[in-house]
Amino acid sequence: MPDLRPLAPLLAVAALVAGCGNDDVGAKPDLPTETPALWNPCDALDVAFVKAQFGATTTKNAGTPTAPDCRFAPAKGSGQPALSANYQLFSGTLEEFWKRMGQPEDADVRDPQVPGADAARIVVSAEKDQLYVTGFVQNGALFEVVNLVDPLPYDEARAVRGVTATLARLSAHAQEKDAGADPS
Repeated sequence: MPDLRPLAPLLAVAALVAGCGNDDVGAKPDLPTETPALWNPCDALDVAFVKAQFGATTTKNAGTPTAPDCRFAPAKGSGQPALSANYQLFSGTLEEFWKRMGQPEDADVRDPQVPGADAARIVVSAEKDQLYVTGFVQNGALFEVVNLVDPLPYDEARAVRGVTATLARLSAHAQEKDAGADPS
């Protein structure tokens, strides 16, 4: 007969595992099938803020907890601006983030002062029929991006002020929630 002593620890573990199935431990908990997103910029914005900053009467769409989609859309054909916001996590600086996006060298780029932000930047592009203003604000590893599309007749100064105010609101909310902080 072969010597089974070296296999004794493995046989003991197998016996314990086999015995575990006999106990009634209750029903398994319902677990989410999708992981909620880490952040939703819409938590800091509402239709009253958009109306005050851009003069637009909009409907807010915040998406879902697992797929945030922050959009403020005016009524179709209203001629009012539309606003959207999103975020990305990035471990570098705004300058490094900027280089990866490949902005044209002749872009109208502005560096607004946003209290509490590590960095902020706005790009203004007046096209044939509309104005595009994109803003970036960095709080640690959290980079929030705001896009405004404003059809003719647009007010560029108001659009830039509004995007700057939006960046400030998002940055303050990120600071309040300690978003973008190094988790270590």
